Amino acid sequence: MTGSIERQAELVEAMNRPEKPSADQRQRYMYESIRQRIGMLHYPPGMMINEMQLANEFGVSRTPLRRVLQQLSYEGLVDIRNGIGTRVTDIDMKTFKDIYDLRILLAESMGSLSPNWVTERHRKGLDEMIARARDLKENKNIDGYADLSNDLETLICDLIGSKPAREMTDLLYYQVARIWCTFLPNLDWGDALGETLEELQGMSDALAANDVGTFGKVRAMYLRTMLKKVSRYISSE
Repeated sequence: MTGSIERQAELVEAMNRPEKPSADQRQRYMYESIRQRIGMLHYPPGMMINEMQLANEFGVSRTPLRRVLQQLSYEGLVDIRNGIGTRVTDIDMKTFKDIYDLRILLAESMGSLSPNWVTERHRKGLDEMIARARDLKENKNIDGYADLSNDLETLICDLIGSKPAREMTDLLYYQVARIWCTFLPNLDWGDALGETLEELQGMSDALAANDVGTFGKVRAMYLRTMLKKVSRYISSE
């Protein structure tokens, strides 16, 4: 999702139109769908991906699907081996902290990395996420939380004007999203959603003031909290 909420909506709309979507739209849709399944642990580490099954699901030949899998391999989410197949990679806890440290630096720099203009669409989108988080706090749903996190990441990327910074932010998020999903069931749900609501409210206040820099600092603070939580859990095991 190297871009905007609007692009995601356009992709879904294009796939649902009576006329045939473009090759680029199909490939992007496949890429985002498979990447999200990996991030949400619907495709868990170690799972072998059935290329023929996926090609049939998306209504494509194996050639464009393999291009998508090559991209996911480059991003470290799958491992492709000749004669064996495509396997979802294991979670790399060794680089977990390094990735979070870089994500924190990128978030703290949002105000200086050619920030995009804050629009009413961003504000309304965040308000909707706050409502969803409140509902999730009362009604535990891991997939619902993952969907919320993915949508928030899309909004964050939409506020970053620098293409390299936006692409790096997006790449790093999906490299560790499944780690957070793995540990979330072992953490206190009320505390986790309470912290998420605090983050979203802080971001909402920043957008109300058209302040992308403060928005990024709120994000960085929350990432530090997440890193400490997972690190403490790992140390206690």
